[in-house]
Amino acid sequence: MSDQYTFKVINETDLAITELWVSLDDEDWAEFELGESGIPSGETVTIAWAEYTNDSPCEWYICATFEDESESDSAIFNFCEEPALVFS
Repeated sequence: MSDQYTFKVINETDLAITELWVSLDDEDWAEFELGESGIPSGETVTIAWAEYTNDSPCEWYICATFEDESESDSAIFNFCEEPALVFS
């Protein structure tokens, strides 16, 4: 059995998500590795948390950067309760 925690990201925008960022305090941000293609428009991907976050709180700020370099607003997301994060 794996102790790795995952969540789904659903991209309902017209642009690919090229970067996905999380923060506990909305100031210090860490980036998820999305690979070269990022998250294409219309796609759903499963992303794994790094093992060092296993004892972290449930609520994190999250934001995305898109292929045109625009950014979503940061929002608090409860990763313990919500199985999927939708960008629309």
